[in-house]
Amino acid sequence: MQVQRFGDRYQVRLESGEQVQAALLPWLARQGIGFAAVSGLGAFSRITLSYWNADAREYETHQRDEQMEVISLVGNVTLKEDAPFLHLHVALGRRDLSVIGGHFNDAVVHPTLELWLRPEEQPVRRVPDAQSGLSLMDLPRASEV
Repeated sequence: MQVQRFGDRYQVRLESGEQVQAALLPWLARQGIGFAAVSGLGAFSRITLSYWNADAREYETHQRDEQMEVISLVGNVTLKEDAPFLHLHVALGRRDLSVIGGHFNDAVVHPTLELWLRPEEQPVRRVPDAQSGLSLMDLPRASEV
């Protein structure tokens, strides 16, 4: 993994063969990043995606072992149980130019993944939400801001 800082922002490049979660999460923890907006592009040779089934209140997980272009990767870094947590969604282009996408779980980079991180000063924590079954961002009510 390579990193360059631009003021309060970071450009991160993951290299071929790196697993996104294993490379990024320890670095985020070392940097003390408690919230950041994330965007990226690149390519993967293997990816695990999920689809949130609201009726079943669970993710349906799918793995793909094929070379795909990252058309769009957007999301954020928050804290879950005091550790960095990636919440990303991704759109992927296949060789036949069809597109698939969903909730990003993890992937193996090939040949590169370029990420742009914009950290903020205030951390954002995730807390369990009984209604949805998800861990959601714990933010102040609009009337409190």
